[in-house]
Amino acid sequence: MDQWAFFDEVKAGTVRNAYLFYGPEAYIRKSALTTLQKKLLTPGLEDMNCTFMQNPTAQQIVENCETLPMLGDWRLVIVQGLALLESGKAKDEAQESKTLVDYIGRVPPSTCLVFECEAPDKRKKLCQTLMKLSGAVSFDALSDARLTMNQTLRPMKKRMDANTCAHLAFTSGRDLTMLNGELQKLAAYVGERETITAEDVEQIATHTAECTVFAMVDALVDGQAERAFSLLNVLLESGEQRIGVLALITRQYRQMLYAKDMQESRTPQAQMAKALGVPPFALSQLTRRAGRRTMAQLKKQLALCVNADFDIKRGAVREEAALDRLMLALTEK
Repeated sequence: MDQWAFFDEVKAGTVRNAYLFYGPEAYIRKSALTTLQKKLLTPGLEDMNCTFMQNPTAQQIVENCETLPMLGDWRLVIVQGLALLESGKAKDEAQESKTLVDYIGRVPPSTCLVFECEAPDKRKKLCQTLMKLSGAVSFDALSDARLTMNQTLRPMKKRMDANTCAHLAFTSGRDLTMLNGELQKLAAYVGERETITAEDVEQIATHTAECTVFAMVDALVDGQAERAFSLLNVLLESGEQRIGVLALITRQYRQMLYAKDMQESRTPQAQMAKALGVPPFALSQLTRRAGRRTMAQLKKQLALCVNADFDIKRGAVREEAALDRLMLALTEK
């Protein structure tokens, strides 16, 4: 099931004896664990009946699960960082895995056992067993539509429309721990005003390296070398490496080339956005850039990016000189 089905189940009173929480959305995984703690544990006695275990042995897991709850109905056992679920070989893996596979169906009715793993190795026997459970919960990256419904804003009595939400996700990234801080910052910035706008996001939200490079490529396409180098300095001062910036520039020019090809084949906008993996407002900027270049020009400029990367990696030129030279070449009309 997905994370929303899990929250709905718990709200309706259904709690399972064994769960696997997996997927990239760490913030929501943490919220799910908090939800179980509030649902199952007696206030003030949480520490007595909740155990967090970091890469324990199979025997340690079984022993904790078999311990009866004290002054409450439930015992919550949370297992994190278990090597048996992750890539790579774990100690005594075959026997340890067999012990847990055999035990999963015998977890006591008074115990809730949760395995938490961001990226489980689905080739492993224990992972395969847990994935078949009705308590296997995937915490996938949230869509922009889901972000608009994020409960973080509700207590603050603020709201954002879908476009602004997409703009924030594009500007600051999709990690919810980071976004939670950005939402609080935006709520404070707008003061008494209820609605947070895209302009607010642009003014106050933290810009990721990818977002800054997006603006920098705009400047390159418009022939604004001074602004492009100013944005490059922002990236370097924030700790980005030139080789990483070059990779992002190359990605942008590759996307422009794809956008140009889809423009010429009259691909619908929605299909273009999905294929390129960008929100609608970013697509409009990509297509505008692509419209200012011929297919031949874009192919030549992408080749310049690829060659700069190759020259750095073969030691023919230093990163600083290669990137500066490339950016000057890209601003040429």
